[in-house]
Amino acid sequence: MSVLWGELTTESIAEAAREHTLVILPCGCTEQHAWHLPVDTDTYQVERLARDGAALAGERHGVRALVLPPLPYGPASEHHGMAGTISLPNELWIGVVKAIVWSVIDSGFTRIAAMRGCGGHWALPGALWDVKAEATRAGRNVTLRLLDVAADWKVVTDRIFPGSDGGHAAVMETALCLAGREHLVQRDRMQAPHVPGLVERYRDGGEVFLFPEMTDTGALGDPTPATVEGGQRAWTAIIEAFAERLRAIQEQDRALDRLA
Repeated sequence: MSVLWGELTTESIAEAAREHTLVILPCGCTEQHAWHLPVDTDTYQVERLARDGAALAGERHGVRALVLPPLPYGPASEHHGMAGTISLPNELWIGVVKAIVWSVIDSGFTRIAAMRGCGGHWALPGALWDVKAEATRAGRNVTLRLLDVAADWKVVTDRIFPGSDGGHAAVMETALCLAGREHLVQRDRMQAPHVPGLVERYRDGGEVFLFPEMTDTGALGDPTPATVEGGQRAWTAIIEAFAERLRAIQEQDRALDRLA
Protein backbone atom coordinates (compact mmCIF):
# COMPACT_ATOMS: atom_id res chain seq x y z
CA MET A 1 0.00 0.00 0.00
CA SER A 2 1.21 3.50 -0.83
CA VAL A 3 2.37 5.71 2.04
CA LEU A 4 0.75 8.70 0.32
CA TRP A 5 -2.70 9.64 1.62
CA GLY A 6 -3.65 11.20 -1.71
CA GLU A 7 -3.08 7.96 -3.64
CA LEU A 8 -5.49 5.90 -1.53
CA THR A 9 -9.24 5.37 -1.68
CA THR A 10 -11.59 6.29 1.13
CA GLU A 11 -11.93 2.59 2.05
CA SER A 12 -8.16 2.14 2.23
CA ILE A 13 -7.83 5.21 4.44
CA ALA A 14 -10.59 3.97 6.76
CA GLU A 15 -8.77 0.63 7.05
CA ALA A 16 -5.52 2.43 7.85
CA ALA A 17 -7.29 4.30 10.64
CA ARG A 18 -8.54 1.03 12.13
CA GLU A 19 -4.93 -0.19 12.11
CA HIS A 20 -3.83 2.83 14.20
CA THR A 21 -1.63 4.16 11.41
CA LEU A 22 0.44 7.27 12.09
CA VAL A 23 -0.52 10.21 9.85
CA ILE A 24 2.16 12.76 8.98
CA LEU A 25 1.44 16.32 7.84
CA PRO A 26 4.46 17.86 6.05
CA CYS A 27 4.34 21.63 6.48
CA GLY A 28 6.08 23.43 3.65
CA CYS A 29 6.49 27.01 2.48
CA THR A 30 6.63 28.99 -0.73
CA GLU A 31 9.26 31.64 -0.13
CA GLN A 32 12.34 33.17 -1.71
CA HIS A 33 15.44 31.01 -1.55
CA ALA A 34 18.05 33.49 -2.70
CA TRP A 35 19.04 33.87 -6.34
CA HIS A 36 19.77 30.23 -7.05
CA LEU A 37 17.03 28.01 -5.59
CA PRO A 38 13.32 27.65 -6.47
CA VAL A 39 10.74 29.12 -4.13
CA ASP A 40 9.18 25.71 -3.37
CA THR A 41 12.42 24.39 -1.85
CA ASP A 42 11.02 23.92 1.67
CA THR A 43 7.91 22.13 0.42
CA TYR A 44 9.92 19.82 -1.84
CA GLN A 45 12.33 18.92 0.96
CA VAL A 46 9.77 18.18 3.68
CA GLU A 47 7.53 16.22 1.30
CA ARG A 48 10.39 14.04 0.04
CA LEU A 49 11.73 13.45 3.53
CA ALA A 50 8.32 12.45 4.88
CA ARG A 51 7.49 10.24 1.89
CA ASP A 52 10.82 8.45 1.57
CA GLY A 53 11.31 8.22 5.33
CA ALA A 54 7.87 6.68 5.85
CA ALA A 55 8.46 4.20 3.01
CA LEU A 56 11.86 3.18 4.41
CA ALA A 57 10.46 2.84 7.94
CA GLY A 58 7.77 0.55 6.58
CA GLU A 59 10.24 -1.61 4.66
CA ARG A 60 12.82 -1.87 7.44
CA HIS A 61 10.74 -1.74 10.61
CA GLY A 62 7.14 -2.45 9.68
CA VAL A 63 6.09 1.08 10.61
CA ARG A 64 2.60 2.02 9.51
CA ALA A 65 2.54 5.65 8.35
CA LEU A 66 0.57 7.74 5.88
CA VAL A 67 1.84 11.06 4.51
CA LEU A 68 -0.68 13.79 3.80
CA PRO A 69 -0.29 16.12 0.80
CA PRO A 70 2.14 18.83 1.93
CA LEU A 71 0.85 22.22 2.98
CA PRO A 72 2.70 24.45 0.48
CA TYR A 73 2.05 27.81 2.14
CA GLY A 74 3.06 29.03 5.57
CA PRO A 75 3.85 32.12 7.61
CA ALA A 76 6.73 33.73 5.74
CA SER A 77 6.48 37.39 6.67
CA GLU A 78 10.21 37.52 7.41
CA HIS A 79 10.74 37.32 3.65
CA HIS A 80 8.55 40.35 2.94
CA GLY A 81 9.95 42.44 0.12
CA MET A 82 11.43 39.56 -1.87
CA ALA A 83 9.49 38.35 -4.92
CA GLY A 84 7.98 34.88 -5.00
CA THR A 85 7.13 34.63 -1.31
CA ILE A 86 3.56 33.61 -0.53
CA SER A 87 2.88 34.31 3.15
CA LEU A 88 -0.11 33.44 5.30
CA PRO A 89 -0.67 35.35 8.56
CA ASN A 90 0.14 33.16 11.55
CA GLU A 91 -3.42 33.29 12.86
CA LEU A 92 -4.81 32.13 9.50
CA TRP A 93 -2.17 29.42 9.11
CA ILE A 94 -2.86 28.07 12.60
CA GLY A 95 -6.52 27.74 11.64
CA VAL A 96 -5.62 25.87 8.45
CA VAL A 97 -3.32 23.44 10.30
CA LYS A 98 -5.96 22.81 12.96
CA ALA A 99 -8.63 22.17 10.33
CA ILE A 100 -6.40 19.64 8.58
CA VAL A 101 -5.59 17.83 11.82
CA TRP A 102 -9.26 17.77 12.84
CA SER A 103 -10.17 16.34 9.43
CA VAL A 104 -7.68 13.53 9.99
CA ILE A 105 -9.18 12.89 13.43
CA ASP A 106 -12.67 12.82 11.89
CA SER A 107 -11.40 10.14 9.49
CA GLY A 108 -10.78 7.93 12.51
CA PHE A 109 -7.07 8.45 13.19
CA THR A 110 -5.69 8.87 16.70
CA ARG A 111 -1.94 9.26 15.96
CA ILE A 112 -0.95 12.37 14.03
CA ALA A 113 2.38 14.16 13.59
CA ALA A 114 3.13 17.51 11.95
CA MET A 115 6.55 18.14 10.41
CA ARG A 116 8.27 21.50 10.35
CA GLY A 117 9.61 22.09 6.87
CA CYS A 118 10.66 25.68 7.44
CA GLY A 119 12.42 27.60 10.17
CA GLY A 120 9.50 30.05 10.23
CA HIS A 121 6.97 27.53 11.53
CA TRP A 122 7.11 28.95 15.06
CA ALA A 123 3.32 28.71 15.48
CA LEU A 124 3.07 24.98 14.77
CA PRO A 125 3.44 23.78 18.39
CA GLY A 126 0.65 26.12 19.49
CA ALA A 127 -1.68 24.78 16.80
CA LEU A 128 -1.11 21.21 17.97
CA TRP A 129 -1.59 22.10 21.64
CA ASP A 130 -4.87 23.78 20.75
CA VAL A 131 -6.12 20.65 18.99
CA LYS A 132 -4.97 18.42 21.86
CA ALA A 133 -6.93 20.47 24.39
CA GLU A 134 -9.99 20.71 22.12
CA ALA A 135 -9.93 16.97 21.45
CA THR A 136 -9.62 16.15 25.15
CA ARG A 137 -12.56 18.42 25.99
CA ALA A 138 -14.55 16.62 23.30
CA GLY A 139 -13.67 13.22 24.74
CA ARG A 140 -11.42 12.28 21.80
CA ASN A 141 -8.23 10.44 22.77
CA VAL A 142 -5.57 11.50 20.26
CA THR A 143 -1.77 11.49 20.29
CA LEU A 144 -0.22 14.49 18.52
CA ARG A 145 3.46 15.01 17.80
CA LEU A 146 5.66 17.77 16.48
CA LEU A 147 8.47 16.39 14.32
CA ASP A 148 11.42 18.75 14.06
CA VAL A 149 14.35 17.44 12.03
CA ALA A 150 16.63 20.45 12.49
CA ALA A 151 18.97 18.53 14.80
CA ASP A 152 19.33 15.70 12.27
CA TRP A 153 20.06 18.22 9.52
CA LYS A 154 22.77 19.91 11.58
CA VAL A 155 24.50 16.60 12.28
CA VAL A 156 24.45 15.72 8.60
CA THR A 157 25.59 19.19 7.51
CA ASP A 158 28.50 19.15 9.94
CA ARG A 159 29.56 15.70 8.74
CA ILE A 160 29.27 16.19 4.99
CA PHE A 161 30.11 19.90 4.74
CA PRO A 162 32.33 20.58 7.78
CA GLY A 163 32.94 24.23 8.48
CA SER A 164 30.19 25.36 6.11
CA ASP A 165 27.43 27.81 6.96
CA GLY A 166 24.01 26.39 7.64
CA GLY A 167 20.71 28.12 7.34
CA HIS A 168 18.38 29.41 4.69
CA ALA A 169 19.40 28.72 1.06
CA ALA A 170 22.90 27.76 2.17
CA VAL A 171 24.97 24.65 1.52
CA MET A 172 22.58 21.97 2.81
CA GLU A 173 19.46 23.14 1.01
CA THR A 174 21.45 23.76 -2.16
CA ALA A 175 23.02 20.30 -2.06
CA LEU A 176 19.67 18.61 -1.49
CA CYS A 177 18.22 20.43 -4.49
CA LEU A 178 21.25 19.60 -6.63
CA ALA A 179 20.83 15.93 -5.80
CA GLY A 180 17.14 15.82 -6.63
CA ARG A 181 16.38 18.69 -9.00
CA GLU A 182 19.68 19.89 -10.39
CA HIS A 183 17.98 21.47 -13.38
CA LEU A 184 16.24 23.97 -11.07
CA VAL A 185 19.44 25.26 -9.44
CA GLN A 186 20.85 28.43 -10.99
CA ARG A 187 24.52 27.56 -10.56
CA ASP A 188 25.69 30.85 -12.03
CA ARG A 189 23.76 32.66 -9.27
CA MET A 190 25.22 30.69 -6.36
CA GLN A 191 27.00 33.28 -4.24
CA ALA A 192 28.09 33.72 -0.65
CA PRO A 193 25.80 36.34 0.93
CA HIS A 194 26.79 39.39 2.90
CA VAL A 195 25.03 39.00 6.27
CA PRO A 196 26.42 41.61 8.69
CA GLY A 197 25.33 41.31 12.29
CA LEU A 198 23.43 38.01 11.92
CA VAL A 199 24.85 36.49 15.10
CA GLU A 200 24.98 39.67 17.18
CA ARG A 201 21.60 41.09 16.18
CA TYR A 202 19.43 38.06 15.53
CA ARG A 203 20.83 34.97 17.25
CA ASP A 204 22.23 36.70 20.32
CA GLY A 205 20.31 39.98 20.34
CA GLY A 206 16.93 38.52 19.49
CA GLU A 207 16.12 41.20 16.93
CA VAL A 208 13.17 40.58 14.63
CA PHE A 209 14.32 41.28 11.07
CA LEU A 210 13.24 41.01 7.47
CA PHE A 211 15.53 39.17 5.10
CA PRO A 212 16.18 42.17 2.81
CA GLU A 213 17.57 43.99 5.87
CA MET A 214 19.95 41.19 6.79
CA THR A 215 21.22 39.61 3.57
CA ASP A 216 22.01 40.87 0.09
CA THR A 217 21.11 37.62 -1.72
CA GLY A 218 18.30 36.24 0.44
CA ALA A 219 20.50 33.45 1.81
CA LEU A 220 21.91 33.20 5.32
CA GLY A 221 24.93 31.08 4.44
CA ASP A 222 27.30 30.24 1.62
CA PRO A 223 25.82 27.76 -0.91
CA THR A 224 28.94 27.41 -3.04
CA PRO A 225 30.41 24.28 -1.35
CA ALA A 226 27.29 22.30 -2.29
CA THR A 227 27.70 19.33 -4.64
CA VAL A 228 25.45 16.71 -6.19
CA GLU A 229 27.39 13.93 -4.46
CA GLY A 230 27.15 15.71 -1.12
CA GLY A 231 23.43 16.14 -1.59
CA GLN A 232 22.98 12.45 -2.38
CA ARG A 233 24.82 11.51 0.80
CA ALA A 234 22.78 14.04 2.76
CA TRP A 235 19.46 12.68 1.48
CA THR A 236 20.45 9.13 2.41
CA ALA A 237 21.47 10.19 5.90
CA ILE A 238 18.45 12.33 6.77
CA ILE A 239 15.97 9.81 5.32
CA GLU A 240 17.54 7.03 7.38
CA ALA A 241 17.47 9.22 10.49
CA PHE A 242 13.80 10.03 9.92
CA ALA A 243 12.91 6.38 9.38
CA GLU A 244 14.63 5.55 12.66
CA ARG A 245 12.64 8.32 14.37
CA LEU A 246 9.40 6.79 13.07
CA ARG A 247 10.50 3.36 14.33
CA ALA A 248 11.12 4.80 17.79
CA ILE A 249 7.71 6.50 17.79
CA GLN A 250 5.96 3.25 16.90
CA GLU A 251 7.80 1.39 19.65
CA GLN A 252 6.90 4.09 22.16
CA ASP A 253 3.23 4.01 21.17
CA ARG A 254 3.19 0.22 21.33
CA ALA A 255 4.61 0.35 24.84
CA LEU A 256 1.89 2.83 25.82
CA ASP A 257 -0.84 0.60 24.28
CA ARG A 258 -1.70 3.20 21.67
CA LEU A 259 -1.47 0.54 18.98
CA ALA A 260 -3.74 -1.94 20.75
